Amino acid sequence: MHEMYSYIPFHGRTYNPDVVKAALKSAFAVLKPGGRMIIRDGIMTEPKDLIRLLAFRDPDGFRFFTRYVEDFKGRKIDYEITEDNKIKLPVNDLMEFLYTYTWGEEAYPHEVQEQFGYFTPSEYRKVIEETLGSRANIICFRHYLQEGYSTHLLPKVKVMDESGKETALPDSTCFIVIEKAE
Repeated sequence: MHEMYSYIPFHGRTYNPDVVKAALKSAFAVLKPGGRMIIRDGIMTEPKDLIRLLAFRDPDGFRFFTRYVEDFKGRKIDYEITEDNKIKLPVNDLMEFLYTYTWGEEAYPHEVQEQFGYFTPSEYRKVIEETLGSRANIICFRHYLQEGYSTHLLPKVKVMDESGKETALPDSTCFIVIEKAE
């Protein structure tokens, strides 16, 4: 779904949550009663106003970050450089960057076009319920940090809370199963 959100112009613009709603409606409409839709997609962290600090262990990391901020098409990335050369930014801007940083130079041209997280878990659930109505039963809804992000990122970066204490990466991905009622 995040590819649809990022690449498909809908009502004249990309990065439009209405394309996700239309895709949900379309897929749900063709299900027979008892049929299921499975969604595995990126999520944003909640609460959205969490702030994180980022420090690079990789000497080229900061250059990669500043290039990313300039090239990312999904939204404006807000950040500031602290006195001790850490990057202070909202957690969801941090994670969007880290998804691209994980994939590296080879995937960079594609990754800066995609916004992986566009709804928080609560927002995703609400969109499903409002878009699909009472015949849609959410039978599984969970979110997690996708395996591999910590393994690939933590040797390159240090992520901290606002006080400077090292903290875990937040959940990145959701898994949702929706069943059409009889």
